[in-house]
Amino acid sequence: MKLKKTYWIILFLSGCVYSYSQNIIPSTTYARSCYNKHECYSISNSGLVFFNKENNELIVQIDFNKFKIGNDTLDEWLIDLSESNFVFKGNLNTNDLIGLSHHNSKPINVNGLVTFNGISKPYSIELTIFEIPKDALLFKENSQDYFDRVNVNMQLAFYPKDFNIHKKHHHYKKSITIAIYRGYINELKPGMENLIKN
Repeated sequence: MKLKKTYWIILFLSGCVYSYSQNIIPSTTYARSCYNKHECYSISNSGLVFFNKENNELIVQIDFNKFKIGNDTLDEWLIDLSESNFVFKGNLNTNDLIGLSHHNSKPINVNGLVTFNGISKPYSIELTIFEIPKDALLFKENSQDYFDRVNVNMQLAFYPKDFNIHKKHHHYKKSITIAIYRGYINELKPGMENLIKN
């Protein structure tokens, strides 16, 4: 009887995680650097943008593993980067959020902390938040009211030595640029915290 009850609890929890993941929209993300005198870049849905209404925290998570295309030679520059997720957490003042009106947009500076490769450092990112009309192709209904109506663009860069990536096997030296274009903001709801992984 106890075993049967445990089974149903696990099944229920699995269903919750599944339903959460169904409501999370990833963002198109671009990564670029220079390795072995070659320009390297990749584009994928490897970025997740979250906003926590409880504490006004903006969270951006980049999974470098998702930039890989399955070709050992072309994926080589991503190996040392993909051993941990790149996570930015900062406070987004709700006064900075745009009102919903036709073609409204606004640049915002967000100060926070980046955690990558087990190292955390203060960081500031500039993002542009803009409205998407409900009849636009990029609009996605995700039962989030305000956050279904806005997208963000952002770009940031860092050096491998900032997070001790330069000490790994490939000894990266050149700056690494990450950009999110028309990123979707997902509301961080209770139970989703386990999706944020360093």
